[in-house]
Amino acid sequence: MNALARQLLLPSLCADALALGPHWIYEPTKISKLYPDGIRNYDAPRSTYHPAKSAGDFTHYGDQTLALLRSLVLRQGFFKDGWRDDWHQFWKNNPPAYRDGATKSTLGFLERSVDAASESSDLAGAARIAPIIALLAARPLSERIDAARAQTALTHGDRATIDAAEFFTRASDAIVSGSAIPAALEAAAHISYQALDARSFLDQAIAASDLNSNAAGDKFGLACNTQQAFPLTLWFLLSYSEHPLEALIANAMVGGDNAARGLPIGLLMGAAHGLAWLPNEWLDGLNRRVEIEALLTLAGISSEPATSHHTIPNPDGHTLSAVPPPASPVS
Repeated sequence: MNALARQLLLPSLCADALALGPHWIYEPTKISKLYPDGIRNYDAPRSTYHPAKSAGDFTHYGDQTLALLRSLVLRQGFFKDGWRDDWHQFWKNNPPAYRDGATKSTLGFLERSVDAASESSDLAGAARIAPIIALLAARPLSERIDAARAQTALTHGDRATIDAAEFFTRASDAIVSGSAIPAALEAAAHISYQALDARSFLDQAIAASDLNSNAAGDKFGLACNTQQAFPLTLWFLLSYSEHPLEALIANAMVGGDNAARGLPIGLLMGAAHGLAWLPNEWLDGLNRRVEIEALLTLAGISSEPATSHHTIPNPDGHTLSAVPPPASPVS
């Protein structure tokens, strides 16, 4: 359980951090000039979107993924209302952080006590789920699906994006159960979703197998929305299914919303290939590594036993402490 949780979570976070340098640069030729040998380690942002970030930081997607991990650990499970409150508190504690449209819209609803999400169709809403997959790995698949959909629906009301969270949950489950990545994607695409035409998107990715990564980016698009980002994510997973390190590098180098694609790519690559392929300098270079490891220790995913009174100071301006809630998960 401990090893599985780490291999589901850490590659996803590393993929986000690797994407930070070229995040939201939509010119692959510009990225190639910045990284002529490929991006091999973390870099400070080269676009204007993350001025307060430095090499080894997460994008605002990775930051929210870490906030979800924190919520799951400290509440000892996923609770919709708890995640809403923790997500809201995260943004209160991080005023300089970049806020995308989904974040601004959802914060506006919360400030007015309106129970609603943005209409955003960005894949990023579905991409944050690695902590759920990792920490609830021993729970029934249905519970993981409910939690993945609920965490996405907090900020992204688009039904296809919420379906994408379920798709990645099902695919990760199939991989952990023994399927290779292509078979896992097939299994997940076999489900009839509310709004996501997963079968069509997977067929498009399979049909583009002869393309290189830049050509695939041209074909599917590099933008944030699920209609572009989801099939391109599938293309990377299929084209690099046996080469996880190269998958994360190639995805980062294509640019656009590489972080939203990278989070689920890292999740599924970790599920399939463990952690041995992940460079030590990537793990050691994460600026939030101490907090991540403390949270995993608190969750019992470490050789160090966790205690119910463990506290973790962190850069968000508050102290973490584990107090189990009386409610039921995914309520």
